[in-house]
Amino acid sequence: MPIPSSHPLARTSALSDPDVAATAAEAFRGTSDLAEIEGLVELLLNPASSATACSAALRSLEHDSRPIVCDGVVRALGSPHPSTRIIAAAEVVRRRLFAPANRRLRELLRCDAFWQVRRAAVNAIGADPGDGRWDVCFAATDPHWRVRYALTQLLEPWGTNAAAREGIDARLADHGDTSRINRVRDFLAYRWTGELPPERVGDDPASWCPVWDWDAAVLARNLERLGQAGRRDILHVLPRLVNHPDDRVRGWVVQALRDDGGPAHWTEALTRLGDPREDTSSPVDQLVRGFEQDRLEEVAKFILRLDHPHPAALAWALSQVDEAFPAEEVQSELDRLKLLGIGPSSTSALTAEPEVEPLPEGHPHARAASLTPERARELVQEPTRETSWYVLARAAKLCKVPVWTLGPDQPWRPPAEPRTPEPPLTLPTITLVRPRALGPEGPVVSPLGVSGHYGLPVEGFARAAEVGVNLFFWEPSYATLTRFMTRLGPTDRRQLHLLAGTFEADGVKIRKDAERALRNLRLERLGVILIFWTQSWPRITDDVRDALERLKAEGKVQVYGLSTHNRSLAAEAIREGWDPVMVRHSAAHRKAETEVFPVAQDRGTSILTFNNTCYGRLLDPAFRPSDCFRFTLGTPGVSACFTAPATLEQLEENLDALRNPILAEDVRERLIQKGEWLYREDTVFRKTVRADV
Repeated sequence: MPIPSSHPLARTSALSDPDVAATAAEAFRGTSDLAEIEGLVELLLNPASSATACSAALRSLEHDSRPIVCDGVVRALGSPHPSTRIIAAAEVVRRRLFAPANRRLRELLRCDAFWQVRRAAVNAIGADPGDGRWDVCFAATDPHWRVRYALTQLLEPWGTNAAAREGIDARLADHGDTSRINRVRDFLAYRWTGELPPERVGDDPASWCPVWDWDAAVLARNLERLGQAGRRDILHVLPRLVNHPDDRVRGWVVQALRDDGGPAHWTEALTRLGDPREDTSSPVDQLVRGFEQDRLEEVAKFILRLDHPHPAALAWALSQVDEAFPAEEVQSELDRLKLLGIGPSSTSALTAEPEVEPLPEGHPHARAASLTPERARELVQEPTRETSWYVLARAAKLCKVPVWTLGPDQPWRPPAEPRTPEPPLTLPTITLVRPRALGPEGPVVSPLGVSGHYGLPVEGFARAAEVGVNLFFWEPSYATLTRFMTRLGPTDRRQLHLLAGTFEADGVKIRKDAERALRNLRLERLGVILIFWTQSWPRITDDVRDALERLKAEGKVQVYGLSTHNRSLAAEAIREGWDPVMVRHSAAHRKAETEVFPVAQDRGTSILTFNNTCYGRLLDPAFRPSDCFRFTLGTPGVSACFTAPATLEQLEENLDALRNPILAEDVRERLIQKGEWLYREDTVFRKTVRADV
């Protein structure tokens, strides 16, 4: 019997349609209808639901606190979507669900591959008013500095007195005597006492890797140019690079291991890929995918024969038992490891199925699990006796009838919002304020440029152009800036100068990046292209420079340059004729004023600056945000800088530096004082929490 079109189940059936599930979930926001509440929970718990639909379900359930909803929030911490896990963690805090969520939050902190999720777990665990909050100290071992920093932000205010600080330090020490933990302790001690931390020796990869370069593009290129024979010669060090943050580097390491790696090399790689907090599932899969069973068997048996195999490598080896070879062939090794207490039982935490919490009374999943054949027949004959499509689907399966036969004759669909093409934009003729040229024969631009990094609305870029900005900073992920450019006509696009860049160190790939930017922005020519994030001079080869010269000769690029944090490299680039050059500069980072800008002035080189507010950390009620841009633009040697506003309000404030460029001397002094304090803080931070260890 089909469900009447007027019944609530007719509406909730839309939640099972992937094309409209998210829109339907939004339409149920604030509902009190039981069928709609259950439908939203079922959508949230369905692993096939999209991240957008799950987020919509959580928003639509914000008002409801019945047990089924609270249970759904906690279970959403196990969603396959990182964004859903982050939202669910925030909901746990808002709803004060610390006790039921404790185990799942600890799992996220210990095992989630996304640092953003682990940071959300840190904040959620730290908000627990009970003793459960101390579980957060495990974050001191985290491989990502942002998670460790989130931990220090939590722990610092907890140290209200000497006894509390000693207790925090002791809890951190309980997690081990590792470099990461000790540096977190150093940073907290500095914040509490003001005493500078001890110098700790870090790992210098150049001491053990003969092709090392801090510039990831150069390192990847070095590995590529070695060829298979060259990579085979340094195979003994390559496993130490298998979890390098750059996927190009990891790709060459994995290729070398697959080509020529022996059991010892594979074992070390599997050991280094064993931390679930590193996003290493892809390298592991690449390492073993499609490989001969004989070779997998050789590596697994090698690991099982080790006296004390690392748990991560052992877990992988055990997964090959009865897959690559029968258990009987290694029974003696399994028995020996078990006697030592490091056999299968010691890896259970890595391989065990997660615990399953009991469902609240009356939960649709519980009702579905307890269905009898008789009850299933009743529901198939009269589906309106149920409120859950999850239960009805189970009943239909038991009765061997298609569930769609229970659906309404006229399925409900949420109201569709009409999609109209975005209208074209028209810009006025841009009148530049204090224009300056960038580089030889380069574009004439406004001294303040606008970046699309934080998703400024399209209207913001139009507003910037209206008041005299014609310089914009673009990367492929800057969606709103791309939309702004594509809504302009060819004549208006020619008024603007786009700065784009590349992270590559190969001429062919650089050309691809430049031509992709031209296509995406519908431009005939880029105003500026930079070699982004240049960390070492070997990044700039003859091949790179030739590719840039050809792009310029073809009229696809007006001028090219490079960007770097390395001041000595910037000065060298200026002497080598690179123009423009982009460097960091602010009241907190002023060394470029003596090490870079004078060289640029002597050579007539254009200097672009970035990070003028230190990602907002330099801001202070004692001065305006626009003062940070006045500061850098008023520094001799600086040609232009970029602001990266997220909102129209931020844009208007920062544009004031274009309209009113003079920085009052007393404001400048306050900025410098704040900058000096921040520089000291940053120096300690880089040596402790931020350090690569």
